Amino acid sequence: EPGARIDATATVGALAFVGRGAQIGAAAVVGAQGHVGEDAVLGEATVLRPRAVLGDGCRIGRRGLVHSGAVIGADGFGFAPTQGRWEKIEQLGGVAIGDDVEIGANTCIDRGALGDTVLEDGVKLDNLVQVGHNTRIGAHSAAAGCVGISGSVDIGARCTLAGAVGVAGHLSIADDVHVTAFTAVSRSLRQ
Repeated sequence: EPGARIDATATVGALAFVGRGAQIGAAAVVGAQGHVGEDAVLGEATVLRPRAVLGDGCRIGRRGLVHSGAVIGADGFGFAPTQGRWEKIEQLGGVAIGDDVEIGANTCIDRGALGDTVLEDGVKLDNLVQVGHNTRIGAHSAAAGCVGISGSVDIGARCTLAGAVGVAGHLSIADDVHVTAFTAVSRSLRQ
């Protein structure tokens, strides 16, 4: 769209969309049918594979890799019970992702309700991972396939979550914690 800024060395694939005010860095790639939303930032040498989505106002740093089907910046699961029904709460934040991050296929990272959902430098997420709104994942942490992280979770640096781990909302996990497969984390894990 008009107002998008695409570096001359970037590549935008067939049927891709780049929104108004978006920035595509040097040597970055938007794959076929990829979507870069309004005011989004795709950093230098970061690759958005075919059919991946970087939503409005979301940012990813340098040398990242986002695999096909991943959605960065969908609305978080924000609803309030009102007179026997669910009323949607607007999700006004974004997603801020650091450098050297890899996001697996069909992984979803929800935008924050007010502030941003944050993935720090070097985070690695496998396929089919869910990251809830307002979550923060510390530098160089990793999550294997089918991990589900609820909203407002604070995960430290260099942590690992093995396959199919579930983390309940509003918990904290200290640096250097390693959670084994199929574990349900129902309380904060502190050193």
